[in-house]
Amino acid sequence: MPDAVTGIIQLANLLQKKLAPVFEKAKITPQQWFVLAALAEQDGPITLVTLARHLVVTKQNMTGMMARLEALGVVEREDDPSDLRSWRIQLTRRGRTVVDKVRPAYDEWVRSLGDLEALGRTAQRLIEELDDSRKRG
Repeated sequence: MPDAVTGIIQLANLLQKKLAPVFEKAKITPQQWFVLAALAEQDGPITLVTLARHLVVTKQNMTGMMARLEALGVVEREDDPSDLRSWRIQLTRRGRTVVDKVRPAYDEWVRSLGDLEALGRTAQRLIEELDDSRKRG
């Protein structure tokens, strides 16, 4: 039996593998879905750093992901008026359509796994405990 950390990593890999068919028609990956879903929760454009923190990934990972998502026409970026070195990201109309079409299938897939509320709370607690960027605020 793997230790807890190994088990969590294996579970994350397995979830991504099993989730892939949910996103095939939209021609996006599970990783791209998580970015699109996070952007869909926002009221407007957000900075790359804010999005990276929300998804617990590096800014460098987000930069590459943004380039791929821009090429798909599902996100757009604009200069950040408060920081000329930065830019803000938001969904395009096409991106919003992708999220709206995929969301029901994703939600149904998640429901098919059963009640995961306790696991979700535990995962969130661990993320908050381990994520130094959230501690700095």
